[in-house]
Amino acid sequence: MPRRPIVRGQNGRTKTTLVTRTEVAEHHLQAFELCQQRGEIGRSFSHLSLVLCILPSLKTEYYSTYLQIFEQWIGKVEEDNGFQEAMTIFEVAINHYPESPDLHHLLAKILYR
Repeated sequence: MPRRPIVRGQNGRTKTTLVTRTEVAEHHLQAFELCQQRGEIGRSFSHLSLVLCILPSLKTEYYSTYLQIFEQWIGKVEEDNGFQEAMTIFEVAINHYPESPDLHHLLAKILYR
């Protein structure tokens, strides 16, 4: 991962630089891709969720990826931590995609069990 150039003030000390939303989103997108490669479902879901919070304009582009990861992650969470924890994650997902018939269908499928 590339490092930021060090910015020094007139007194020779390091200055704090502002990071843009896009830079933060790019960082999380890189982390998401790395976690995907490693098979870390939970971490990749978290990073992608953060990217979509920071840059909602990417929602359409990453919709199918988000659904795929979400379905894997929700199954694992429900198996390991129970129904209540799975519902918390559904709340996050539905906040990202409130109109998603796919998420609503998946929720109905889990509630039916």
